[in-house]
Amino acid sequence: MRIADLIKYDNYIKNDQIRQNEIEKYTRQIATGIKLLSPSDDTVGTVSALRLKTINEDIERYGRNMDFVNTILDSAETQLNSIAAAGQEVRVEIVRLLNTGVLDKEDAKVLRDYFVNMKDYIIKQANFKIGDTALFGGVKTQTDPFAPDGTYQGETVETKVPTAPGVELNTTFNGRVYLGVNNDTNKMILTETIDKIVNIIDNAISGTGSLGDLNTATISVNGKNVKLLEAFDIGLNTVMQYRSVIGTQVKTIQDLKTINDQNKVFNKDLISKLEDVDVAEAITNLQKAQVAYQALISVFNQNRQLSLLDFFK
Repeated sequence: MRIADLIKYDNYIKNDQIRQNEIEKYTRQIATGIKLLSPSDDTVGTVSALRLKTINEDIERYGRNMDFVNTILDSAETQLNSIAAAGQEVRVEIVRLLNTGVLDKEDAKVLRDYFVNMKDYIIKQANFKIGDTALFGGVKTQTDPFAPDGTYQGETVETKVPTAPGVELNTTFNGRVYLGVNNDTNKMILTETIDKIVNIIDNAISGTGSLGDLNTATISVNGKNVKLLEAFDIGLNTVMQYRSVIGTQVKTIQDLKTINDQNKVFNKDLISKLEDVDVAEAITNLQKAQVAYQALISVFNQNRQLSLLDFFK
């Protein structure tokens, strides 16, 4: 059977396109270093690579949140450290006052000023802001969480951001629990106790009271009447307890960051295996395609010169 010229030409065009596409594909792979130039090259591999890239984008987003949260936690822990340190100093003075009293009115005034200054310092630390955001006011970040008399005026709802799948950490804190607010008066227990002590000293100085009242005075803390030192200890222990909570969150971030970094590297390695071209293999494939293309042209040129008379020689 004689093969028509039109069929020869169609076969040549079809195979010519195939070989040119192969040459272009392997040339681009070698030039870019990427194996998956289009989804049709490897649909499953392309989908897997895209999924891994999405996971890594999430990890990077979590990483940015972690850096932000870590800054917040460091600042919050620093403020609670300062308050706890100040509280411990004040406690020493309270114990000394309860045990030895004061020598005279001048000593009483000096001690009174000390307590007032320490109270102001504690409230100042509790009202600490990063920029215009108060850390211990919950979602109410634009105003001071504590009034000058220690009354809590923030919110109990906290703001948090995701730092890993299913893990959210604080960017603001409920000052009511972190700073130990008395449910009976809505005031910070530390400063409320100091106010009570200052009031007794004032009465002693004015002659309307006695410093001996320091040993008998009580404060209602969360529904229970307790003496001044015990009340102060409740407030101080609460601050120290939540300082530890923040420390735990810092440790959580460090652990998560390590895990996320490891996962990110692992995913990048998988993506590289899916997408990156084997250069030696690509060069071999390119050479094969070039040889096949040259053979195609050669065969076509030879066949198109044949005529029916050649078979009758």
